[in-house]
Amino acid sequence: MNNLKEIIDKIIRDAFPELMSEDIKIEYKSLNDALLECGSLTGEGFYIEVDTTLENAPVEVKEGGLAHELAHVSKDRDKRLISKLRDRFASFISKRYKTLDERNTDLEVIIRGYGPQLLSFLEYSEKKGFPHYKEDGLAIREVKSLL
Repeated sequence: MNNLKEIIDKIIRDAFPELMSEDIKIEYKSLNDALLECGSLTGEGFYIEVDTTLENAPVEVKEGGLAHELAHVSKDRDKRLISKLRDRFASFISKRYKTLDERNTDLEVIIRGYGPQLLSFLEYSEKKGFPHYKEDGLAIREVKSLL
């Protein structure tokens, strides 16, 4: 199972059932400063973009990164546009706000049962030389201590 749509469908069934009716577009794309990104589509639905460097990554690595993005989608799905814009602005001007949001997102992934996959994603990213900053979320040692 290396198809991105199959992977997110499994994660949604297992851990994010509230997203079953959501339209989520997912694709590989060359990203400049992230391994994964998500956001709202114009109108309805969401997108998740996965950097092409993850194409050959093990499935559990992809699951960890995608579960993190789905946690963002789950949090954002019921927000009005003004709330989404406020959050985006707060993240832009405040590293502390962004850090708190990312850490809470990682905690949500762990609570929903995808902590081991999140750990695999973080370890894979570190091994491949991708930087992980404090504002990116929980550190590897923190995830390990929570599992």
